[in-house]
Amino acid sequence: MATDSLKVLTDKSEIFLKKFENGIGKFSANALNKHVALYSHLLQEANSIANEFSQYLDNWPSFQNTEEEPSKKELVTSKIGQWFSLYGKIASHELYFSSLGRNGNCEGKIKELLEINFDSVVRFKLDFKIKALYSTGWVWLVLDHYTGKLFNLSSNREDAFPFSGMSPLLAIDLVEHAYESDFGSDKEGYIEEFFNALDWKEIEKNLPIM
Repeated sequence: MATDSLKVLTDKSEIFLKKFENGIGKFSANALNKHVALYSHLLQEANSIANEFSQYLDNWPSFQNTEEEPSKKELVTSKIGQWFSLYGKIASHELYFSSLGRNGNCEGKIKELLEINFDSVVRFKLDFKIKALYSTGWVWLVLDHYTGKLFNLSSNREDAFPFSGMSPLLAIDLVEHAYESDFGSDKEGYIEEFFNALDWKEIEKNLPIM
């Protein structure tokens, strides 16, 4: 039986709400605030599970070698799975929100890396956009720790998040709730406006020291 508690996560809603109070480009403040509220709900749910898990660990000695132990183990395993599923959504949302906030101008170290790995920023955007158009979950720009290369990674799962051997640098949410309020069914328009609203200085901060 594991002895480590699940992590209680810090709610960054107030930071994001402050950032989005006037909207960003064609992203309205109302739509962004609703999106942040969804993130906050996911985080509260994850923290509730983490606290419940901690209580199970505290009481675990009383369950050991009893008839209750198998069912408690099954319950704890289920809670761990639920927490990690929520964490994937939360971490991607935090990356998505932090990626937004400026005029989309790409410069500095991150621009150099995009040009090295995709030949140009334009080709990076094209590759990212194609993946985003056909994804119903997330697309991330990630740095592969083993090769040192950047590439775009997509998933149709809402709870997916690139963990092992990679550093995600930016993310776009492609679930309908992310864009239908401001863009309706115009997913391509949403993706283009996402590029226009990127804060590349903030994104560059996600580069690991290697």
